[in-house]
This record gives sequence, C-alpha cells and structure tokens, in this order.
Amino acid sequence: MKILIAEDDDLLRTLLADFLTELGHDASSAANGVELVKMAMTERPDLVITDLHMPEMAGDSMIAMLDMYPGLSGVPVIIISGATASELANMGIDRSIPVLPKPFNFALITRELARVQGTGAL
Repeated sequence: MKILIAEDDDLLRTLLADFLTELGHDASSAANGVELVKMAMTERPDLVITDLHMPEMAGDSMIAMLDMYPGLSGVPVIIISGATASELANMGIDRSIPVLPKPFNFALITRELARVQGTGAL
C-alpha cells in the first residue's frame, strides 16, 4: 500500500516511515501539509497518516485540500495527534476519521492499517 505521512517531528516521521516500510508498505513522508499535498498529486496514495498541528499547513486544512482534488478525494486518512476531543471538534474533523493518540502506539497503527485494507489483519 502507498502511504504518505505528514508529521513535523523528524524523529516521529522517521520512526513511522521505517515501521510502515518494515510492514511491506511504500511509505513516503513530508514535514507538513503543503509538502504532503504536493507529493499526493504525483504519488496518489492509498492512505494518508497525518499529525494535525504542523507549520505551513495543519492536518485539518491538508485533509480538506486533498478532498478538493479528483483522484485524492476519499483517500483514507488516519490522524495521529495529541489534540484533545474539544480541539478535534473545533477543527471540524470528520468523526469517521480515526484519531490515534500521541505518543503513537504501533499496535493501534497496525490495527487501523488492517481496517483500511479491509482484511482485519496484516
């Protein structure tokens, strides 16, 4: 599966990309939403994993922008964030988008990947 990651923390971005690659996915990463949208135009991801609080373009704006482009609208998204429930509500995050807490848990990420793939297991 082609997965794009938007995360401004260099260490977390690298850990997540390496983990996904070890699982056999094609993972690429960006430091913010602007970079990820540019990448998505050419790489056409099967899944986007994003933080919400990032410089230049936050995750909620990035998700909205992806939904405006043909071929990218409807790409599954997983949010990994330290945002509180009230922050998520204020951002208007679609409740169907899974939000995993930071620091992230690899088992939860694996479960969400399986759900996106529709297999129930990897």
